[in-house]
Amino acid sequence: MRVLTLLRAPALSVEMLAGPTAAAAAAPAALELRPYQQACIEQSLAALGRGVWRQAVSLPVGSGKTVIFSNLIQRVPAPAAEATKTLVIAHREELLEQAARQIKRASPHLEVHIDQARRVASPAADVVVASVATLGRAGSARLLRHDPARYKCIVIDEAHHAAAESYERILDHFGRRADEQPLLVWGCSATLRRHDGLALSEVFDEIVFQKSFLEMIHEKWLSGLRVTTVRTSCSLSGVPTQAGDFAPSHLSRAVNTKERNGAVVRAHAALAAGRRCTVVFAVDMAHAKSLCRAFVDSGTHAETVLSTTRTADRERILDEFRAGRLPVLVNCGILTEGTDIPTIDCVIMARPTRSTVLFQQMIGRGMRLSPGKKNCLVIDFVDSFKRAASQITIPTLLGLSPSTVLANADVLSAASGATGATVPVDECEPSPQQKLVRSFERHLASLDPSGAMDALKQLGFKAHVHLNPLRFFELGECPDGLNPAAYCRQLDCASSGATWKLREISRYAWVCVAPDRYMVCVPPKEVHVFFNADAGKWNGAMRVGRRDRRESKNYTTRERKLDMQADSLQQAIQGVDTLLQREMPWPALQLARWNAPWRSQPPTPAQLKLLRRLEVPLPGNADECAAARSLGTGQRLTRGIAANLATRAKNGSLRAWKDYDAAKAQAMRDEDGRLAEAVRNAAWLGSARDALDSENAP
Repeated sequence: MRVLTLLRAPALSVEMLAGPTAAAAAAPAALELRPYQQACIEQSLAALGRGVWRQAVSLPVGSGKTVIFSNLIQRVPAPAAEATKTLVIAHREELLEQAARQIKRASPHLEVHIDQARRVASPAADVVVASVATLGRAGSARLLRHDPARYKCIVIDEAHHAAAESYERILDHFGRRADEQPLLVWGCSATLRRHDGLALSEVFDEIVFQKSFLEMIHEKWLSGLRVTTVRTSCSLSGVPTQAGDFAPSHLSRAVNTKERNGAVVRAHAALAAGRRCTVVFAVDMAHAKSLCRAFVDSGTHAETVLSTTRTADRERILDEFRAGRLPVLVNCGILTEGTDIPTIDCVIMARPTRSTVLFQQMIGRGMRLSPGKKNCLVIDFVDSFKRAASQITIPTLLGLSPSTVLANADVLSAASGATGATVPVDECEPSPQQKLVRSFERHLASLDPSGAMDALKQLGFKAHVHLNPLRFFELGECPDGLNPAAYCRQLDCASSGATWKLREISRYAWVCVAPDRYMVCVPPKEVHVFFNADAGKWNGAMRVGRRDRRESKNYTTRERKLDMQADSLQQAIQGVDTLLQREMPWPALQLARWNAPWRSQPPTPAQLKLLRRLEVPLPGNADECAAARSLGTGQRLTRGIAANLATRAKNGSLRAWKDYDAAKAQAMRDEDGRLAEAVRNAAWLGSARDALDSENAP
């Protein structure tokens, strides 16, 4: 645990807030603040006054986050007489230069130095703008030059990176104060979420201020967006994932084709006429060069900015682009963060992504206001994918169906019918087989499986014994047009108790063991994620397998909670995946993949014995299942499906089903009792009437 997290102090008093920095606070800012910028500063100081020392601010690209912290740092009170300095950390040179310029503009009386590579900050500097790579690398001697006792505040620009180890080293260092007085950690980002799903709760305690990009557009603080969707025939179905996004090398091979690059150029010519500055986002350097060549061949003046571009050339290209002399600028991973070019009025999304964070950063390049700029056109390329929700697009960002096609639509008008900031998993358009699994789950949740049973039979499924909670089905005849191997993979997903989306979230064989609990086994570790209803967050826990040599028995350690939390199941699973990739050896991870070759093999005798001992209902003749060697014959029980069933049975699913069975039987007994009572009452009433009639008879 970080030393920083252990430091706690009472809330600041009014006297402290009006201390020696009051004169600096009263000094007029060099730049007039917008109302929301002023509100952000005031709310940050108010949160500091009630003892919130680790604060995050969420504001979209173009909202002036640098302006905010440049004016905030002069108003942060010093926790001790000598603690007057501020450290601003960022991960790219452009961000360092931008922060230093803005702080000097807002506070000319402060001495601002940059600490990066050959540039070494003076000990006399009031504000140090430092590179994370310089201070945060393992064993950095540069970090030791900074005395934590002299600092009052740390500002983290692009704070969604703050869970990385390099940031952790810096925060740990500044947490070691001899006087144990805390210092303010303040982070800002357009997207307070990471690509890999790691939580930021270890760095920040509270989001003290936030505004969405739609709010900012509506209030005229950001440029309006016009969106056109361009669908291509390029297929991304075979592109694997890496850290929650498409693997760059595989993605580049899929989209860097003459046909698709030509479509990008033609779309720009047809849709972006009259636009001054167009930025194009590519996958990698090869893709960027190919796109630039395609623009040049069509007669359009275009240049590329890459990580290998020399500093002098990069500055020249960006200056020409800002001035409007360069109409098209192609880049890969350079202009996604910290680039301040308000004149951009067209963004071409030629780089497909599964990351909401990256997507918002890319479209944010065109959202800054500029004189004479009416709006920004976003040309959104949507490629063919089996499951449309896997690619983030403008419609999915607005909560619309992934199949929605926008034609020069205003983003506020398109969002007026949206239900949220991101598309819910269950609102995506699935295949018929995926609909089947989801329909089954809904019926099971409502304790009325009969409708799902009928749907299964209509599609050729045969259920054994009863509709059991382990959700295993045997395939009768493979429906026309479906690949038997793909159908077996669908069965594998169904037997895990997961929705079809789970296989898109993770490459590993996650299994649903309870309505709000999922687990994955990467021997010797079992990792669970579960929903904490009290906190409204997803948390994680881990058990480790051990061998007792004295008794020759295997056992697992007591469940240990992981120091993580997430807002959604997807973030929780991606966070665990990142953790496993860091800690577990590559062979173990390969065996834990949901499409590992061993999972399609016949079940082992030991698996069948275990399933029988656990009283798991097996389909048909289990021995015949084990003997079946081809996908076209025998039952569809595989080694992977058997592993899913055993995992779920051992972790509570079978017990839950038995509880449901008992509750259903009790309900039927109660219903029978009510019916019997009604019959008795009717019989008694009939007898009473007969008696009454006989008494009243003449």
